[in-house]
Amino acid sequence: MKTVYIRTIGRLPEPWQREAESMYSARLKPFTKLEIVELPEGQKGSAKPNAEATKKAEAASLLRGVRDDAVVVALDETGTEMNSVAFSKNLSEWSGRRPVIFLIGGSWGLHQDVKKRANVSLSFGIMTLPHGLARIVLLEQLYRACMIEAGKTYHK
Repeated sequence: MKTVYIRTIGRLPEPWQREAESMYSARLKPFTKLEIVELPEGQKGSAKPNAEATKKAEAASLLRGVRDDAVVVALDETGTEMNSVAFSKNLSEWSGRRPVIFLIGGSWGLHQDVKKRANVSLSFGIMTLPHGLARIVLLEQLYRACMIEAGKTYHK
């Protein structure tokens, strides 16, 4: 697997979240290069009257510089659920010759512009996750996918 890109709205506010990100990033190093880009929240916050404008601004930020040939995977609660083995298989196929870019929206979710551009919409379940926690779950699943592909015992 080549480089995996994660473009995400917002920073990880809690020390335990940054520790988890650091741990999984280190675990992924033998398998893939990881690039995480944190982008600012649109409209400097998440006031409800500005939700659509916020999502639109965040979409422009998330999509800026995304190559046309990239496989874009949007994390969205309405996306397709898959088990870890299927995710590993798909990730291997996606990363064949094209960059794989995961997009994580802000507190209001993803704008339609992101959903339209995405090649894949991926859900970790129907419950809403804070975007920081979704990032950690993604990192863990990326590591698990690498271990599955390598035939290691991490995955049970």
